[in-house]
Amino acid sequence: MILNILKELEATSSRLEKEAIILREKNNALLKRVYFLAYDPFTQFYQRKIPAYTPAQANQADSLDAVLDSLAMLSTRQVTGNAAIEHLTKLLSSLVEHDAQVIERIIGKDLKCGASDSTANKIWPKLIHTYPCMLCTPFDEKLISKMKFPAYAQMKMDGMRFNAIVRAGKVEFRSRNGKEILLLGNLEKEFAALAGKIDCVFDGELLVMDEFDYQFLDRQSGNGILNKANKGTISAKEASMVHASLWDLIPYEEFISGRCVTPYSKRFSSLEAIVSKQKPQDKKIWIVSSEIVQNIEEAQGIFQNYLSLGHEGIILKDGSGVWEDKRVKTQIKFKAELDCDLRIIDIQPGTGKYTGMVGAYICESEDGVVKVDVGSGLTDEERTNFNVIGKIATVLYNARIKNKQGEESLFLPRLVEIREDKDEADSSKKIK
Repeated sequence: MILNILKELEATSSRLEKEAIILREKNNALLKRVYFLAYDPFTQFYQRKIPAYTPAQANQADSLDAVLDSLAMLSTRQVTGNAAIEHLTKLLSSLVEHDAQVIERIIGKDLKCGASDSTANKIWPKLIHTYPCMLCTPFDEKLISKMKFPAYAQMKMDGMRFNAIVRAGKVEFRSRNGKEILLLGNLEKEFAALAGKIDCVFDGELLVMDEFDYQFLDRQSGNGILNKANKGTISAKEASMVHASLWDLIPYEEFISGRCVTPYSKRFSSLEAIVSKQKPQDKKIWIVSSEIVQNIEEAQGIFQNYLSLGHEGIILKDGSGVWEDKRVKTQIKFKAELDCDLRIIDIQPGTGKYTGMVGAYICESEDGVVKVDVGSGLTDEERTNFNVIGKIATVLYNARIKNKQGEESLFLPRLVEIREDKDEADSSKKIK
């Protein structure tokens, strides 16, 4: 029974034990199919809420495999709107309860077992496509010395990374790991108008603007709302507050292939020209704050100025750089504090005033080399939520160190947020 395997995976916090369970089930074709449908970023079902249904009796139920076939009606959008809801209701009602729960997890694109696409691909190589995403490189003096000037110094934004994908005039929003972001119709017309008849992908960050003082909310407040868009629980009012800041434009086919050879200077100029056509009174899509610098000293000056204004820093970008689905050396991040993304593998119970609550998250890098307990920075709400094992947490820290046991750890770790838009932690090689 597939649900039993998922619950077995959920019951252990050990990465190696999870891998061993899936390895044991390597020849389970049904489990393999469930994993593909749940985590393939290019297979979407366009349903965020599970409708009410009554599971079938065992002697009247369809097989899980047959119902997985019928999900194609949703993923190919042969049925949409109310017809899609009715189709999903019918499918769920045709299964016994434990199989229906598997379908619920597939529709939600989360098997809720703490072992997602990266783990599955270790057992079934290349089973699940990796959603394309170009990442910048942390500050490195050797790379800076190779930077070609003039270059772009762009403000490092403090929101949620996203793509607006426009195909045949239809718009969908995806997070950096390919999950659908539900904005309840907000920004769709604007992006469709910007793209015109071109199939393309806009790359940038979503930000939330306060409707009273027209200022963007801080990261914790803004991303709290944006995480609702990731989960499909955002309200229409909250969605209307979401704006977009853009820094790149990639043709769709080249985005899917993982490489666009058009230099960044041309891509960015095209983006600026398109975005400038918006009507000022309706403007909800912005170009990232960007300045052309002639040398590293000018870049450092802009970086220090942004820090003095309370911003995170800058990304320095080589104008000749191509777009690639990997961490590139032509875009370099300048930040005052260090941060990394770690996987929560367990919870440390609270003591004193936190008795009965979460005391700290026990976190580790994807390869298990760096381990640290993160108790600082948790909100009261986060201290009452125990359903976070397997999730990714962004952690600020001052230095990478070795603890008293000689293990790799972090000095003064503080929780920033739980990443609903990311499924994989950083490896120890990426943690400075």
